[in-house]
Amino acid sequence: MKKITKILSLTLALLLMLGALASCASGGQAVMTFADKSMSVNTFELLLSRMKGTLMDYGYDVDSDTLWKTIISVSGATYDDYFRTSVLEQASRYLIADYLFDRNGLKLTEEREAIVDELMNMFVKQAGSKTNLNAELKEFGANYEILRELYILETKIDMLKDHLYGENGEKIDTDEKEEYLRENYTVFGQIFLSGYYELSDKDAFGDNVYYTDDKHTAIAYDKETGETKMNEFGSVDTDIFGDPIYYNAEGRIAYDKENGVPGVVKDENGNVKVEYYDTEKLSELEALAERYAETCDGDIDLFLEYAEIYDESETAGEAVYLCSNEGYYSLMSSSLKYLDDITEALSKMEVGECAVVASDYGYHVICKYEVEGGAYDNEEYKDVFADFYQNLMAELFEKECKQYESEVKIVNDVLDSAPTMAEVGVNQLY
Repeated sequence: MKKITKILSLTLALLLMLGALASCASGGQAVMTFADKSMSVNTFELLLSRMKGTLMDYGYDVDSDTLWKTIISVSGATYDDYFRTSVLEQASRYLIADYLFDRNGLKLTEEREAIVDELMNMFVKQAGSKTNLNAELKEFGANYEILRELYILETKIDMLKDHLYGENGEKIDTDEKEEYLRENYTVFGQIFLSGYYELSDKDAFGDNVYYTDDKHTAIAYDKETGETKMNEFGSVDTDIFGDPIYYNAEGRIAYDKENGVPGVVKDENGNVKVEYYDTEKLSELEALAERYAETCDGDIDLFLEYAEIYDESETAGEAVYLCSNEGYYSLMSSSLKYLDDITEALSKMEVGECAVVASDYGYHVICKYEVEGGAYDNEEYKDVFADFYQNLMAELFEKECKQYESEVKIVNDVLDSAPTMAEVGVNQLY
Protein backbone atom coordinates (compact mmCIF):
# COMPACT_ATOMS: atom_id res chain seq x y z
CA MET A 1 0.00 0.00 0.00
CA LYS A 2 2.90 2.33 0.75
CA LYS A 3 4.24 1.81 -2.76
CA ILE A 4 0.89 2.52 -4.34
CA THR A 5 0.35 5.65 -2.24
CA LYS A 6 3.74 7.00 -3.23
CA ILE A 7 3.25 6.22 -6.90
CA LEU A 8 -0.09 7.93 -6.78
CA SER A 9 1.25 11.05 -5.09
CA LEU A 10 4.13 11.37 -7.55
CA THR A 11 1.99 10.54 -10.55
CA LEU A 12 -0.72 13.00 -9.64
CA ALA A 13 1.83 15.66 -8.81
CA LEU A 14 3.24 15.14 -12.29
CA LEU A 15 -0.20 15.28 -13.83
CA LEU A 16 -0.92 18.44 -11.87
CA MET A 17 2.26 20.06 -13.18
CA LEU A 18 1.53 19.07 -16.74
CA GLY A 19 -2.15 19.86 -16.53
CA ALA A 20 -2.84 16.31 -17.58
CA LEU A 21 -6.22 16.20 -15.86
CA ALA A 22 -8.69 18.74 -17.15
CA SER A 23 -12.37 19.21 -17.80
CA CYS A 24 -14.13 18.87 -21.13
CA ALA A 25 -17.77 19.37 -21.85
CA SER A 26 -18.03 17.64 -25.21
CA GLY A 27 -17.99 13.93 -26.01
CA GLY A 28 -20.96 12.29 -24.33
CA GLN A 29 -22.87 12.68 -21.06
CA ALA A 30 -21.44 14.67 -18.18
CA VAL A 31 -19.84 12.53 -15.49
CA MET A 32 -19.42 15.52 -13.14
CA THR A 33 -20.39 19.19 -12.94
CA PHE A 34 -19.27 22.28 -11.04
CA ALA A 35 -20.78 25.75 -11.45
CA ASP A 36 -21.13 26.19 -15.23
CA LYS A 37 -18.47 23.56 -16.02
CA SER A 38 -18.82 19.87 -16.78
CA MET A 39 -16.72 16.88 -17.76
CA SER A 40 -17.85 14.26 -20.23
CA VAL A 41 -17.62 10.54 -19.59
CA ASN A 42 -15.44 10.25 -22.71
CA THR A 43 -12.92 12.71 -21.31
CA PHE A 44 -12.92 10.80 -18.03
CA GLU A 45 -12.15 7.61 -19.94
CA LEU A 46 -9.27 9.39 -21.68
CA LEU A 47 -7.90 10.39 -18.27
CA LEU A 48 -8.21 6.82 -17.00
CA SER A 49 -6.23 5.63 -20.00
CA ARG A 50 -3.51 8.17 -19.21
CA MET A 51 -3.25 6.94 -15.64
CA LYS A 52 -2.97 3.36 -16.89
CA GLY A 53 -0.18 4.41 -19.24
CA THR A 54 1.64 6.15 -16.38
CA LEU A 55 1.41 3.02 -14.22
CA MET A 56 2.86 0.99 -17.08
CA ASP A 57 5.75 3.46 -17.18
CA TYR A 58 6.33 2.69 -13.50
CA GLY A 59 6.67 -0.99 -14.30
CA TYR A 60 3.22 -2.30 -13.37
CA ASP A 61 1.76 -5.18 -15.35
CA VAL A 62 -1.34 -3.23 -16.33
CA ASP A 63 -2.52 -6.02 -18.63
CA SER A 64 -2.82 -8.38 -15.68
CA ASP A 65 -6.37 -8.97 -14.55
CA THR A 66 -4.99 -10.22 -11.25
CA LEU A 67 -3.38 -6.83 -10.56
CA TRP A 68 -6.63 -4.91 -10.79
CA LYS A 69 -8.54 -7.43 -8.67
CA THR A 70 -5.98 -7.38 -5.86
CA ILE A 71 -7.55 -6.06 -2.64
CA ILE A 72 -5.45 -3.34 -0.99
CA SER A 73 -7.58 -2.18 1.95
CA VAL A 74 -9.70 -3.60 4.75
CA SER A 75 -12.76 -2.10 3.05
CA GLY A 76 -12.23 -4.47 0.13
CA ALA A 77 -11.06 -1.79 -2.32
CA THR A 78 -8.95 -3.09 -5.19
CA TYR A 79 -6.20 -1.48 -7.23
CA ASP A 80 -8.86 -0.83 -9.85
CA ASP A 81 -11.10 0.98 -7.35
CA TYR A 82 -8.20 2.94 -5.91
CA PHE A 83 -6.81 4.41 -9.13
CA ARG A 84 -10.20 4.95 -10.72
CA THR A 85 -11.34 6.94 -7.66
CA SER A 86 -8.07 8.85 -7.60
CA VAL A 87 -8.45 9.94 -11.21
CA LEU A 88 -12.00 11.01 -10.44
CA GLU A 89 -10.86 13.12 -7.49
CA GLN A 90 -8.11 14.82 -9.44
CA ALA A 91 -10.36 15.36 -12.46
CA SER A 92 -12.82 17.18 -10.21
CA ARG A 93 -10.07 19.54 -9.10
CA TYR A 94 -9.31 20.37 -12.70
CA LEU A 95 -12.95 21.01 -13.33
CA ILE A 96 -12.63 23.59 -10.56
CA ALA A 97 -9.46 24.98 -12.17
CA ASP A 98 -11.40 25.57 -15.38
CA TYR A 99 -13.84 27.65 -13.37
CA LEU A 100 -11.02 29.56 -11.63
CA PHE A 101 -9.49 30.42 -14.99
CA ASP A 102 -12.64 32.35 -15.89
CA ARG A 103 -13.06 33.82 -12.42
CA ASN A 104 -9.55 35.28 -12.58
CA GLY A 105 -10.49 37.04 -15.81
CA LEU A 106 -8.02 35.10 -17.94
CA LYS A 107 -8.38 34.57 -21.69
CA LEU A 108 -6.77 31.99 -23.94
CA THR A 109 -4.32 33.76 -26.24
CA GLU A 110 -4.08 33.09 -29.95
CA GLU A 111 -0.43 32.15 -29.53
CA ARG A 112 -1.19 29.47 -26.94
CA GLU A 113 -4.09 28.10 -29.00
CA ALA A 114 -1.79 27.91 -32.04
CA ILE A 115 0.61 25.72 -30.06
CA VAL A 116 -2.22 23.28 -29.34
CA ASP A 117 -3.23 23.18 -33.00
CA GLU A 118 0.37 22.57 -33.99
CA LEU A 119 0.47 19.59 -31.63
CA MET A 120 -2.81 18.25 -33.01
CA ASN A 121 -1.50 18.61 -36.56
CA MET A 122 1.56 16.61 -35.58
CA PHE A 123 -0.66 13.79 -34.27
CA VAL A 124 -2.69 13.80 -37.48
CA LYS A 125 0.49 13.67 -39.55
CA GLN A 126 1.86 10.78 -37.48
CA ALA A 127 -1.41 8.86 -37.81
CA GLY A 128 -1.62 9.50 -41.55
CA SER A 129 -4.99 11.23 -41.44
CA LYS A 130 -7.57 12.63 -39.03
CA THR A 131 -9.65 9.50 -39.62
CA ASN A 132 -6.75 7.29 -38.59
CA LEU A 133 -6.14 9.43 -35.50
CA ASN A 134 -9.78 9.11 -34.47
CA ALA A 135 -9.48 5.34 -34.89
CA GLU A 136 -6.51 5.32 -32.51
CA LEU A 137 -8.22 7.58 -29.98
CA LYS A 138 -11.37 5.45 -29.99
CA GLU A 139 -9.57 2.92 -27.76
CA PHE A 140 -9.46 5.65 -25.10
CA GLY A 141 -13.04 6.82 -25.55
CA ALA A 142 -11.91 9.96 -27.37
CA ASN A 143 -11.62 11.58 -30.79
CA TYR A 144 -9.82 14.56 -32.32
CA GLU A 145 -12.17 17.15 -30.83
CA ILE A 146 -12.15 15.68 -27.32
CA LEU A 147 -8.37 15.47 -27.28
CA ARG A 148 -7.98 19.03 -28.61
CA GLU A 149 -10.40 20.36 -26.02
CA LEU A 150 -8.45 18.60 -23.31
CA TYR A 151 -5.20 20.21 -24.48
CA ILE A 152 -6.91 23.60 -24.57
CA LEU A 153 -7.97 23.11 -20.97
CA GLU A 154 -4.45 22.05 -20.03
CA THR A 155 -3.15 25.22 -21.59
CA LYS A 156 -5.63 27.30 -19.62
CA ILE A 157 -4.54 25.59 -16.43
CA ASP A 158 -0.90 26.38 -17.19
CA MET A 159 -1.87 30.01 -17.75
CA LEU A 160 -3.81 30.04 -14.47
CA LYS A 161 -0.82 28.71 -12.53
CA ASP A 162 1.45 31.28 -14.17
CA HIS A 163 -1.05 33.95 -13.13
CA LEU A 164 -1.21 32.73 -9.54
CA TYR A 165 2.44 31.80 -8.92
CA GLY A 166 4.54 33.19 -11.78
CA GLU A 167 6.12 31.13 -14.55
CA ASN A 168 8.95 30.06 -12.23
CA GLY A 169 7.30 30.49 -8.86
CA GLU A 170 8.45 34.10 -8.46
CA LYS A 171 5.06 35.15 -7.03
CA ILE A 172 5.18 32.58 -4.22
CA ASP A 173 5.68 34.03 -0.76
CA THR A 174 9.02 33.24 0.93
CA ASP A 175 7.26 31.84 4.00
CA GLU A 176 5.42 29.33 1.81
CA LYS A 177 8.67 28.26 0.16
CA GLU A 178 10.41 27.82 3.50
CA GLU A 179 7.50 25.83 4.91
CA TYR A 180 7.50 23.53 1.88
CA LEU A 181 11.27 23.11 2.16
CA ARG A 182 11.13 22.00 5.79
CA GLU A 183 8.15 19.73 5.25
CA ASN A 184 9.59 17.94 2.23
CA TYR A 185 13.39 17.94 2.53
CA THR A 186 16.02 16.88 5.03
CA VAL A 187 19.80 17.29 5.06
CA PHE A 188 22.69 15.26 6.45
CA GLY A 189 26.39 14.50 6.22
CA GLN A 190 27.95 11.05 6.23
CA ILE A 191 31.04 9.00 6.94
CA PHE A 192 30.82 6.15 4.46
CA LEU A 193 32.57 2.86 5.17
CA SER A 194 32.54 0.75 2.02
CA GLY A 195 31.47 -2.89 2.24
CA TYR A 196 33.43 -3.79 -0.89
CA TYR A 197 36.68 -3.04 -2.62
CA GLU A 198 37.53 -2.46 -6.25
CA LEU A 199 39.48 -5.20 -7.99
CA SER A 200 42.96 -3.92 -8.80
CA ASP A 201 44.50 -4.35 -12.23
CA LYS A 202 47.71 -6.34 -11.71
CA ASP A 203 50.61 -7.15 -13.99
CA ALA A 204 52.36 -10.49 -14.58
CA PHE A 205 54.43 -9.96 -11.43
CA GLY A 206 51.31 -9.47 -9.26
CA ASP A 207 51.98 -5.73 -8.83
CA ASN A 208 49.27 -3.07 -9.15
CA VAL A 209 49.31 -1.34 -12.54
CA TYR A 210 49.35 2.48 -12.62
CA TYR A 211 47.90 4.41 -15.56
CA THR A 212 48.28 7.99 -16.72
CA ASP A 213 44.49 8.52 -16.35
CA ASP A 214 41.39 6.76 -15.06
CA LYS A 215 40.44 5.74 -18.62
CA HIS A 216 43.51 3.50 -18.83
CA THR A 217 44.77 5.05 -22.07
CA ALA A 218 48.48 4.62 -21.19
CA ILE A 219 50.64 3.16 -18.42
CA ALA A 220 52.41 5.56 -16.07
CA TYR A 221 56.09 4.57 -15.84
CA ASP A 222 58.81 5.84 -13.52
CA LYS A 223 61.12 7.01 -16.26
CA GLU A 224 63.58 8.63 -13.86
CA THR A 225 64.70 5.54 -11.98
CA GLY A 226 63.44 2.86 -14.36
CA GLU A 227 65.19 1.61 -17.48
CA THR A 228 64.03 0.11 -20.76
CA LYS A 229 65.12 -3.38 -21.76
CA MET A 230 66.01 -4.95 -25.08
CA ASN A 231 64.23 -8.15 -26.06
CA GLU A 232 65.56 -11.16 -27.98
CA PHE A 233 64.70 -9.46 -31.28
CA GLY A 234 67.01 -6.57 -30.54
CA SER A 235 64.26 -4.00 -29.96
CA VAL A 236 62.96 -2.25 -26.85
CA ASP A 237 60.20 -4.04 -24.95
CA THR A 238 56.82 -2.29 -25.46
CA ASP A 239 53.44 -2.62 -23.76
CA ILE A 240 49.99 -3.13 -25.27
CA PHE A 241 49.85 0.57 -26.11
CA GLY A 242 53.13 0.39 -28.05
CA ASP A 243 55.01 2.43 -25.42
CA PRO A 244 58.45 1.41 -24.06
CA ILE A 245 58.31 -0.52 -20.77
CA TYR A 246 60.49 0.70 -17.88
CA TYR A 247 61.87 -1.81 -15.35
CA ASN A 248 63.30 -1.33 -11.85
CA ALA A 249 66.47 -2.90 -10.45
CA GLU A 250 64.59 -6.08 -9.45
CA GLY A 251 63.41 -6.60 -13.01
CA ARG A 252 59.79 -5.71 -12.19
CA ILE A 253 57.90 -2.92 -13.94
CA ALA A 254 58.71 0.56 -12.60
CA TYR A 255 55.46 2.54 -12.13
CA ASP A 256 55.07 6.22 -11.42
CA LYS A 257 53.01 5.68 -8.28
CA GLU A 258 53.13 9.33 -7.27
CA ASN A 259 51.50 10.73 -10.39
CA GLY A 260 49.82 7.63 -11.83
CA VAL A 261 46.28 6.39 -11.25
CA PRO A 262 45.91 2.88 -9.73
CA GLY A 263 44.36 0.58 -12.32
CA VAL A 264 41.11 -1.27 -11.70
CA VAL A 265 39.49 -4.23 -13.46
CA LYS A 266 36.55 -3.26 -15.64
CA ASP A 267 33.80 -5.32 -17.24
CA GLU A 268 32.70 -5.19 -20.88
CA ASN A 269 30.55 -2.14 -20.14
CA GLY A 270 33.40 -0.21 -18.58
CA ASN A 271 32.12 -0.62 -15.02
CA VAL A 272 34.65 -1.29 -12.27
CA LYS A 273 34.45 -4.82 -10.88
CA VAL A 274 34.20 -5.11 -7.09
CA GLU A 275 34.55 -7.79 -4.46
CA TYR A 276 32.48 -7.73 -1.27
CA TYR A 277 34.06 -8.25 2.12
CA ASP A 278 33.35 -11.42 4.06
CA THR A 279 31.07 -11.54 7.12
CA GLU A 280 33.92 -11.09 9.57
CA LYS A 281 35.20 -7.95 7.84
CA LEU A 282 31.67 -6.52 7.59
CA SER A 283 31.15 -7.08 11.32
CA GLU A 284 34.35 -5.13 11.99
CA LEU A 285 33.14 -2.29 9.78
CA GLU A 286 29.76 -2.21 11.50
CA ALA A 287 31.41 -2.00 14.93
CA LEU A 288 33.66 0.79 13.68
CA ALA A 289 30.66 2.70 12.27
CA GLU A 290 28.80 2.35 15.59
CA ARG A 291 31.84 3.68 17.45
CA TYR A 292 32.11 6.72 15.16
CA ALA A 293 28.40 7.47 15.57
CA GLU A 294 28.55 7.16 19.36
CA THR A 295 31.68 9.32 19.61
CA CYS A 296 30.37 12.11 17.35
CA ASP A 297 26.77 12.08 18.52
CA GLY A 298 25.65 15.63 19.32
CA ASP A 299 28.87 17.23 18.06
CA ILE A 300 28.72 18.25 14.40
CA ASP A 301 32.21 19.78 14.44
CA LEU A 302 33.72 16.52 15.68
CA PHE A 303 31.69 14.60 13.11
CA LEU A 304 33.14 16.77 10.33
CA GLU A 305 36.66 16.08 11.63
CA TYR A 306 36.01 12.33 11.59
CA ALA A 307 34.46 12.56 8.11
CA GLU A 308 37.58 14.26 6.79
CA ILE A 309 39.74 11.44 8.14
CA TYR A 310 37.65 8.28 7.78
CA ASP A 311 35.09 8.83 5.00
CA GLU A 312 35.64 6.61 1.92
CA SER A 313 33.44 8.58 -0.47
CA GLU A 314 33.99 11.90 -2.23
CA THR A 315 31.50 13.82 -0.07
CA ALA A 316 33.26 13.55 3.34
CA GLY A 317 30.62 15.14 5.56
CA GLU A 318 29.32 17.53 2.90
CA ALA A 319 25.67 18.56 3.23
CA VAL A 320 23.43 16.25 1.21
CA TYR A 321 19.77 17.19 0.74
CA LEU A 322 17.14 14.48 0.30
CA CYS A 323 13.45 14.57 -0.49
CA SER A 324 11.80 13.33 2.70
CA ASN A 325 8.67 11.92 1.03
CA GLU A 326 8.28 8.27 1.97
CA GLY A 327 9.45 5.83 -0.71
CA TYR A 328 10.64 8.57 -3.07
CA TYR A 329 13.98 7.01 -3.99
CA SER A 330 12.87 3.37 -4.08
CA LEU A 331 10.31 4.39 -6.66
CA MET A 332 13.02 5.72 -8.94
CA SER A 333 15.34 2.71 -8.56
CA SER A 334 15.73 -0.25 -6.24
CA SER A 335 19.44 0.59 -5.99
CA LEU A 336 18.49 3.86 -4.26
CA LYS A 337 16.53 2.20 -1.47
CA TYR A 338 19.29 3.04 1.01
CA LEU A 339 18.43 6.74 0.57
CA ASP A 340 14.90 6.01 1.76
CA ASP A 341 16.41 4.18 4.75
CA ILE A 342 18.57 7.21 5.50
CA THR A 343 15.57 9.52 5.16
CA GLU A 344 13.55 7.38 7.55
CA ALA A 345 16.37 7.40 10.11
CA LEU A 346 16.73 11.19 9.82
CA SER A 347 13.02 11.66 10.48
CA LYS A 348 13.56 10.26 13.98
CA MET A 349 16.71 12.27 14.71
CA GLU A 350 17.45 15.74 16.08
CA VAL A 351 19.96 18.13 14.50
CA GLY A 352 23.47 17.03 15.46
CA GLU A 353 22.40 13.48 16.27
CA CYS A 354 24.32 10.61 14.65
CA ALA A 355 23.22 7.12 13.61
CA VAL A 356 24.32 4.20 11.45
CA VAL A 357 22.42 3.01 8.38
CA ALA A 358 23.47 -0.21 6.66
CA SER A 359 23.09 -0.65 2.90
CA ASP A 360 24.18 -3.01 0.15
CA TYR A 361 27.16 -0.71 -0.29
CA GLY A 362 28.44 -0.65 3.29
CA TYR A 363 27.76 1.44 6.38
CA HIS A 364 26.68 5.07 6.46
CA VAL A 365 27.42 7.01 9.65
CA ILE A 366 24.98 9.89 9.26
CA CYS A 367 24.67 13.18 11.10
CA LYS A 368 21.55 15.32 10.77
CA TYR A 369 22.18 18.95 9.81
CA GLU A 370 20.01 22.05 10.05
CA VAL A 371 18.05 22.79 6.87
CA GLU A 372 19.48 25.94 5.32
CA GLY A 373 16.97 28.70 4.56
CA GLY A 374 16.72 29.30 0.82
CA ALA A 375 18.52 26.03 0.04
CA TYR A 376 16.25 25.60 -3.00
CA ASP A 377 17.97 28.61 -4.62
CA ASN A 378 21.50 27.54 -3.69
CA GLU A 379 23.50 26.71 -6.83
CA GLU A 380 25.38 24.03 -4.87
CA TYR A 381 22.17 22.00 -4.45
CA LYS A 382 20.54 22.77 -7.80
CA ASP A 383 20.25 19.11 -8.86
CA VAL A 384 18.29 18.16 -5.73
CA PHE A 385 15.94 21.12 -6.06
CA ALA A 386 15.55 21.00 -9.84
CA ASP A 387 11.80 20.38 -9.54
CA PHE A 388 11.26 22.27 -6.26
CA TYR A 389 9.21 25.10 -7.70
CA GLN A 390 7.18 22.86 -9.98
CA ASN A 391 6.26 20.58 -7.08
CA LEU A 392 5.47 23.51 -4.79
CA MET A 393 3.25 25.13 -7.41
CA ALA A 394 1.49 21.81 -7.91
CA GLU A 395 0.79 21.54 -4.18
CA LEU A 396 -0.43 25.13 -3.87
CA PHE A 397 -2.60 24.70 -6.94
CA GLU A 398 -4.14 21.55 -5.52
CA LYS A 399 -4.92 23.34 -2.24
CA GLU A 400 -6.54 26.17 -4.18
CA CYS A 401 -8.81 23.76 -6.05
CA LYS A 402 -9.57 21.64 -3.00
CA GLN A 403 -11.52 24.47 -1.39
CA TYR A 404 -14.36 23.85 -3.83
CA GLU A 405 -14.30 20.07 -4.25
CA SER A 406 -17.33 19.51 -1.98
CA GLU A 407 -19.39 21.47 -4.51
CA VAL A 408 -18.53 19.17 -7.41
CA LYS A 409 -21.44 16.90 -8.30
CA ILE A 410 -20.78 13.37 -9.57
CA VAL A 411 -23.36 11.82 -11.91
CA ASN A 412 -23.16 8.26 -10.58
CA ASP A 413 -25.13 6.47 -13.28
CA VAL A 414 -22.88 8.01 -15.95
CA LEU A 415 -19.79 7.19 -13.88
CA ASP A 416 -20.92 3.57 -13.69
CA SER A 417 -21.03 3.44 -17.48
CA ALA A 418 -17.34 4.40 -17.74
CA PRO A 419 -14.81 1.57 -18.12
CA THR A 420 -12.81 0.22 -15.20
CA MET A 421 -9.01 0.47 -15.05
CA ALA A 422 -8.82 -3.12 -16.23
CA GLU A 423 -11.04 -2.37 -19.25
CA VAL A 424 -9.64 0.97 -20.40
CA GLY A 425 -6.88 1.17 -23.01
CA VAL A 426 -3.25 1.93 -22.16
CA ASN A 427 -2.48 5.49 -23.24
CA GLN A 428 1.18 6.52 -23.24
CA LEU A 429 1.01 9.08 -26.03
CA TYR A 430 -2.04 11.36 -25.89
